[in-house]
Amino acid sequence: MIKKLLIIASAAVLLPAVLFAEDKAAMMKDMKAQEDAMSAIQKGLLYSSKAGVADGVKALKEANKAATLKEGLINYLPKDKKALYKTAIKEGELVNKYADEMLKKLEKGSYSEAYAAYGKVLNSCNTCHVIIRGWK
Repeated sequence: MIKKLLIIASAAVLLPAVLFAEDKAAMMKDMKAQEDAMSAIQKGLLYSSKAGVADGVKALKEANKAATLKEGLINYLPKDKKALYKTAIKEGELVNKYADEMLKKLEKGSYSEAYAAYGKVLNSCNTCHVIIRGWK
C-alpha cells in the first residue's frame, strides 16, 4: 500500500515536469517551422517568386500556434509567461493578417507594399518574442 502511494505521489510530482518538457519541445518545433517559413517567404520575395512566398505563407500559418490554439495557448506558454497569452494570441493573429496582406499586395503587383507587409509580419514575431521571452 505504501509503495503504491509513493508511486502515485512521485507521478504527481514528475508529471508536470514531463508535460512542460513536451510542451517546450512542441513549442521549439513550431518556432523552428515558423523560422523556416519566414526564410521561405523572404527568399520568395528576393527572387520574385510569388509561388515561393505563397508556400512560405501557407507554412507560416500552419505553424503559427499562437493564432490557432486561441485560449488553449495558455497551456503552451512557459509557466512564468501564461498571463501574457492574450498578447501572444493578438500577435499570432496579426502574423496571419499581415501574411495574407502580403499575398494580396503581390497579386496586385504592389511589390514595395508586399515587402512592407513582410516587415509587419516580422515585427509581430519580434513583438511576441520580446514580451514572451522577456527580451529588453
